[in-house]
Amino acid sequence: MNDELIGLMAAFVAALSFGSYSVPMKGEAATRVDVDPLVFQSYKAFAVFLTSAILIYCNNILAEEENVNYHNWATFHKWSVSDFTPWAFLSAILWVPGGTAGVYAVRRAGLAISVGIWSCVIVIVSFVWGVLIFGEKQKSGALGAVKAVSVLCIGLCGIAYFSSSEPEKKKMKNSLEEEVIDETTPMMSGDDNVSLDLESFPHCGQPPHSHQTLHLHLPPLISKKTIHVPKYHLGLFFAFLNGLLAATIMIPLHYAPPHSTQGIGYSMSFGIAAMIVVLFAWLLRWIICAVQCRSVKDGYQSLPSFYFKDMLRPGMLAGLLYSIGNLSGIVSIQKLGNFMGYSLNQSSMIVSGLWGIIYYKEIPGFKNIVG
Repeated sequence: MNDELIGLMAAFVAALSFGSYSVPMKGEAATRVDVDPLVFQSYKAFAVFLTSAILIYCNNILAEEENVNYHNWATFHKWSVSDFTPWAFLSAILWVPGGTAGVYAVRRAGLAISVGIWSCVIVIVSFVWGVLIFGEKQKSGALGAVKAVSVLCIGLCGIAYFSSSEPEKKKMKNSLEEEVIDETTPMMSGDDNVSLDLESFPHCGQPPHSHQTLHLHLPPLISKKTIHVPKYHLGLFFAFLNGLLAATIMIPLHYAPPHSTQGIGYSMSFGIAAMIVVLFAWLLRWIICAVQCRSVKDGYQSLPSFYFKDMLRPGMLAGLLYSIGNLSGIVSIQKLGNFMGYSLNQSSMIVSGLWGIIYYKEIPGFKNIVG
């Protein structure tokens, strides 16, 4: 089996997985407890680590056997701790905040539009890295690659327009009846010095397309103005941010030593690094909360709950799907190149679009769907 066919098969699996791993973020359990984005991202990181560890264990068993090369394309390389590459930390540092932003985007802007935005951004940035920086040669040439990116962006514009479209009268009515929610808490005594509360910021328990507004009071040293940001628009921005960071996650793969990227080796390094980065993110959040509460104990108590009973299953499912997509994505990138491999992975926007349209009914009206 040639490398191109393996890469295409891996990209297909990655597209299915990447297009489906966001579904549990809008599920009944996540909506009921209004899960914090960092909590959900922590479940994903643990699932990625656990999945990679299990696969590495199985891989090492097969690698120790004689004549393990049952197929021309299946070769197992034993992984050890010495194969861990620090480059995985760079991937994890990009993935953890990006993934957290992605959870917020799905919860507030919707599944179809969020995945559509970050998929399009990933394709564009991957084109810059793969074709313009790494000089990867595409069979269709650079012009054909640009045309492919343009088609994807046009499709994204359609998703963005119709997923947010509502009858004009309903928009006007909602704008008049809109309730502005103040999600800030005092940082110090006094009404003038307040800042964003990290505990209440990521969630409000409202549907993604509610027109609630995030009401931000800036510290007086910066400005006395109050910033009003619709949560739907903030979700769109976070989807863009996730795409920007996610497009660079696999770039360190090009610089990692060859022995650390053989087989599924890099995924194990990535799983370990992701868990360490998540723990650091929680520590940083605890410190910020402690400063706001002026108490280490109160800061710890203000951290969001993990809701193990409600969120363990959907969180691990999302992480498992992402891990499958990540492993398949690594194979597709190694076989097809950064631009072609990662771009094909982003056909996941079709899968997520179907989930959003059919399952969550994010685009109202048959005319908008076929439009």
